[in-house]
Amino acid sequence: MALPFFNRLRKENPDAIILAICKSWVAPIFQHHPTIDEIVSFQQKDLSGLRATRNVGRSLSALDLDQFYLLSDSYRAAFLAKHSKTPERIGYKSQGRSPLLTHAIQKSKKPIHRSQYYLNLLDVAYQDSSPEHGMGIQLSSEENQWAMEELSKMDMTNAVAFFPFSVASSRTIPQRRALEIIDHGDDPILIFGGKGDQSAGLIIQNASGRNHVRSIAGAYSLRQSMALIAQCRGAIAADSGLGHISANLGVPTVSLFGAGDPNNTSPIGPKTSVVNEQVHCSPCLKNTCHNRDEPLLCLEKIKPDSVWGALNGL
Repeated sequence: MALPFFNRLRKENPDAIILAICKSWVAPIFQHHPTIDEIVSFQQKDLSGLRATRNVGRSLSALDLDQFYLLSDSYRAAFLAKHSKTPERIGYKSQGRSPLLTHAIQKSKKPIHRSQYYLNLLDVAYQDSSPEHGMGIQLSSEENQWAMEELSKMDMTNAVAFFPFSVASSRTIPQRRALEIIDHGDDPILIFGGKGDQSAGLIIQNASGRNHVRSIAGAYSLRQSMALIAQCRGAIAADSGLGHISANLGVPTVSLFGAGDPNNTSPIGPKTSVVNEQVHCSPCLKNTCHNRDEPLLCLEKIKPDSVWGALNGL
């Protein structure tokens, strides 16, 4: 959702040096992107506590930055920017951080998509930046070739990627529903996830009543996973980062929404669809389900027919 911001920033500043300053786990998203000259990434431990964050900010002063755009609303991000000694620091008013900014921008009172929220820092409207225009996530020919060969070894050519997991339990597809979705289709299914999802991925793989279901959760790096996803014929996603990645790569992607609000954070791409039953308690925007009487009703209500119908219609 940040890539349209970088695309527009480059359009308005064709001769500038543009850096992406981010946490290390998200850095692979920006690799090889034509609008970004350099990636400066930090481990989580580097930003643990205000003293560490201050030291990171001071280290950035050596870059002699002119402008610092804060896509994050956190106080920590503004604190870091302040100590970088960048003369212009542009971000939204939030968490009492306005004194740390030189341009504190008022948030829109109307709900807007996250991509437009970022673009409002530049005071411009969203413009298409899909992969077919060369401005989405960039994979090298070597990465694509590796992925094709890897999928062939796994006998997973033309597979459907499945992302049932999310960092929020309220957005993770319940195991029973995940199995029903898998068993309802005919395509090979490749289950993706992080290292923390390895056990859950294997449980789904082994519990499925179908052949050609394989979990590779935690088995590959993010760049490798992106290359593998790009070679899939489609993707079925929880409300998660991998769903955004597959959509941005141009892979037909169906995202299952419940707790989250698709009006604010639906994936951006040329072939995307959202399945959302809009039950009485959604979108709750909570990371854990608070519906004690009907846990995860928003996701339990979604029928496999709806998911596969949406995917096959893209």
